[in-house]
Amino acid sequence: MDKWDIIRGRVVSEKALMMQELNKYEFYVPVKATKPEIKKSIESIFNVKVKDVNVINSKGKVKVFRGIVGKKNSRKKCVVTLKEGYSINL
Repeated sequence: MDKWDIIRGRVVSEKALMMQELNKYEFYVPVKATKPEIKKSIESIFNVKVKDVNVINSKGKVKVFRGIVGKKNSRKKCVVTLKEGYSINL
């Protein structure tokens, strides 16, 4: 996978914005992305040093709308902790 294919977008929520004060950033990634791939792509795109990568998998839920059964897509998020002295300007 290309480094630009790994990072799909950033998570915009109150919790994600509060985590930025602790030097942690949250991104959406593909379901098949691994921690080393995520670390390498973040370091090369933003020119920072990554301390830790945590991954959150959320399974797609089955929903019923007006009698029609459907399924939401599965998602994967990652929380990237940067080393001291580094930050990402989003």
